[in-house]
Amino acid sequence: MSMGVAMVLLAVESENGAVLNYRLDKSQITVGSSSRNDVVVRSPAVADRHLVMHRNGDVFTFVTVDRQTVVLNGERRSRGVLYPGDRVRLGPMTLVFRGSEAGGAEGAPEEGPPEETAGSSSAAEAGAPQMVFLSDPAGFAATRSGVIAALATPHSDCFRTIIALIRDALPGVEVAMLAPDGSGGMAALASVWEGDLPRLSSAKLRDLTTPGRYAQLGTGGSAVVIFPVCALDGEGVGAIAARPAGMLGNEGAGLLGETARLLGLRWREIGRADTVVPGLNGDARQTLGARIPGTSQAVQVLRAGMLAAAVGDEPVLVCGGKGVGRTEMARLLATLGPGRGRPVAVVEGGAADDGAVRRELFGPGGIPSFADRIEGAVDRARGGVLILRNADRLALPLQAELAGLISAQQREPAGAGSVRWVVTCGEDPLALVQQGKLEPAFFLVFSRRMLRVPRLAERREDLPLLIAGMLARVAQEQGKNVRGITLECLNTLLAQPFPGEMAELVEAINRFVTATPDGEMVRCEDLPVGGGDAVARGAQAATSLADALASDNLKEIVPRVEQLVIDRVMRQVKGNQSKGARALGISRGALIAKLKEYAVPDYRFLRRRRGRA
Repeated sequence: MSMGVAMVLLAVESENGAVLNYRLDKSQITVGSSSRNDVVVRSPAVADRHLVMHRNGDVFTFVTVDRQTVVLNGERRSRGVLYPGDRVRLGPMTLVFRGSEAGGAEGAPEEGPPEETAGSSSAAEAGAPQMVFLSDPAGFAATRSGVIAALATPHSDCFRTIIALIRDALPGVEVAMLAPDGSGGMAALASVWEGDLPRLSSAKLRDLTTPGRYAQLGTGGSAVVIFPVCALDGEGVGAIAARPAGMLGNEGAGLLGETARLLGLRWREIGRADTVVPGLNGDARQTLGARIPGTSQAVQVLRAGMLAAAVGDEPVLVCGGKGVGRTEMARLLATLGPGRGRPVAVVEGGAADDGAVRRELFGPGGIPSFADRIEGAVDRARGGVLILRNADRLALPLQAELAGLISAQQREPAGAGSVRWVVTCGEDPLALVQQGKLEPAFFLVFSRRMLRVPRLAERREDLPLLIAGMLARVAQEQGKNVRGITLECLNTLLAQPFPGEMAELVEAINRFVTATPDGEMVRCEDLPVGGGDAVARGAQAATSLADALASDNLKEIVPRVEQLVIDRVMRQVKGNQSKGARALGISRGALIAKLKEYAVPDYRFLRRRRGRA
């Protein structure tokens, strides 16, 4: 058989009679108005990427992208088979398919020596059957081989790889890999999907385990089809969802059904290799429990959101007040699920110069396509995570451009060069939109997956665990063996409001560990009196009596004298509130209120220190 390389001949005819000829040697040819396509058709009626042609041997097929349509020989179509002479109309332009220069060579018999030809003729005359080689009309042979290769050795990127293969074979189709989430619903393990995922309960998934059965949600060509993934024991372990049904055709539906059956053979093995399968994400839960300790409602919501965000590739918005640790949460997200170990690039969006942010993200060439090679943080983050800090400080035009770029990336199949965007902003994104600090289109791109980092005031009951974990981590970083923290020092920390939030708490813990000798416990009396702890605030506020009486304004003098007296008495009684109230001649409740008002330190640690002595 003659297997020479065949050139595809295409001609683009405009309304004024101009003709532009293309000679392409590719198995996949893209057509659209963008210059990134193989065949460029400039017209407002033509999408950036309008259709994709596939070649498998001598068989040529096409499928439109993003629900576009074309007119094939006078009939409106979204997909079909091309034959020489076919005319495909895109807006005012007509694409004439001329076929292949070596067309038909694969199916033609090869010329051999005279004796072979004679033998073949004799065999034909004797009635021997002739062998004719045919091609898969849908052109999915390479996709099937890719799926089998991906499943041959289960690994953490199996789901993403298979989704990318399906999207390459069916460019205009959205597809998602689903699995039970443990609460009666389904979660996406990997997807190329816009909007809400289809709702499929575990009970309905069990109904689909009958061999040969699949489901359709909705009616018409825009319906969603769901193919069950069944393990070898017949249990429904997952599903593949795709839409619109009208763009699948019989060949596309067959491909998804075959993929689902192949996945069922190796599903549990993939689960053992990849912690993203619900029920097998113990490592991620353990990491979150150690890095975000606590039992408060706000922390539980944050951990659940982090766990859900770890199993996808959709953009993530991390919001919260200043200093609560938004960037730390974004970095932690990059270490969970299948994304752990991937490269991480961090860009500060609050720079005064908008041009500097552009250059940091995309290099000197400005905003390109994701398909282009660029020099910047986006290029460094390919296959990983890009963290954009303080996105609400970006100029609105740049936010709008990024929204379009990220949306275009989400429509492309997930692959090794994909970038996952994680941005941080202020505490209330909706308020930022109303204030004109967040572009609505930019907010919508990230609205599907938002995480809010709570303030310390919302998780006061978690502070002892948080402080203990920080002490251990900081001591390890400094190479010290710290045996813990004394109760009086812990109480001093718990009484501090930390207006600088997590950043101030981390700074205090670092200062405490630095001042603690190796092998000792952290004690407040051993620490330098510095900027933010409660003892420092009390000492700073308790001015001398002479300074207090220097003013003639009673509104200034009385509170300062009252604070000085209360501080002196509480120090004398070593923090005993009942004794202090009797000495001051006020009720214990009134004393407690004034202790909080004047930020008087808790002097009970003086009693414990004397006991140790």
